[in-house]
Amino acid sequence: MLSVQTGAFRILKNRSALPISVVAAIHNVQVQDEINVPAMFSFTLNMESSNGGWQDVDLDVFKPGDEITIFLGLNSLEQLISGDITAIEPSFSTSSSSATIRGFDRMYRLKFGTRTKTYEMLNDNEIVTEVAKSSSLTVQLKGNPGTINQYVVQNNVSNYRFLLGRCEQLNFELLMADTTLLFRPSAEGDSPVKTLQYPRDLSDVSLNLKVPTMGDEVTAVGYDIVSNKVIKAVAASGTPQDKMGGIETGYQAAVDFPSSGITLSCPDISNPGALQAVADAQYQSNLKNFIEGEASLVGDSQLVAGVNVKITGLSQRFDGIYYVTSSTHSYDDSTGYKTTIKLRRTGI
Repeated sequence: MLSVQTGAFRILKNRSALPISVVAAIHNVQVQDEINVPAMFSFTLNMESSNGGWQDVDLDVFKPGDEITIFLGLNSLEQLISGDITAIEPSFSTSSSSATIRGFDRMYRLKFGTRTKTYEMLNDNEIVTEVAKSSSLTVQLKGNPGTINQYVVQNNVSNYRFLLGRCEQLNFELLMADTTLLFRPSAEGDSPVKTLQYPRDLSDVSLNLKVPTMGDEVTAVGYDIVSNKVIKAVAASGTPQDKMGGIETGYQAAVDFPSSGITLSCPDISNPGALQAVADAQYQSNLKNFIEGEASLVGDSQLVAGVNVKITGLSQRFDGIYYVTSSTHSYDDSTGYKTTIKLRRTGI
């Protein structure tokens, strides 16, 4: 059985503690994160005390752009987000009054405006560093894309939309580590941070297995402008990591169905290495929807987007490693701290 624990929170504004009167008025806190998406936070203040009297809460303590850092936990508090206030939503009524403060982590800064630029003779780490700098972000790079791109065009799109395109092409990810943008290869299938047993640790688990219909073989077709010839790259196998603790991948589980090979047209890619990277990434991308699901449990600040967990107690087929693609951490003064995670798995 799941233990009943209330949990606790701490919120800093511009790295300093909030006034005691403001902390006392906060009755719920929520942090949501997702791979390749700016993480969100919100917290709500009651403007009335428990006996119905008006609480002296100065809303002008908060303003757009203030840095908010939120910690949640049970036995100890862990930082879940550092972001900026983007919305202040007061609601005044003779029956009840409240105010909700919302914001995003600094990945959100990539969404402002559009940009047109050509990046020549750079690898993707260098491109991401330049793009992040233009949005006033520091960047941490993991992995080495290696391939030098002859040219990559950012054509009147936001920095965020442009970097998403690079991630999709390479099977890389965007995450935030405090206020630093993290650009890395997908960590799906890496060592799990913990084991969660149902029903001891998890109150609910729902999963959806779907046979993959696209991508058991990917052919990427580019064009070499120097030799004036079509070039091709093929991806038809992954790595043992794709099984995620199981015995076969989603493609292997679909062996009784027709072949699902696809062809990608990549006329702007003339480098064979870059073309192979695209084929490999698309092979992995189409496998990601094999098993998707959601699980709920008592609050756990270790379970955030971008980590792997091992789930047991379900069945031989469904026990194994799952990738956390999104997490929602909620604290309420009446129900305590709870966590919901979204999961995916590429093998069984």
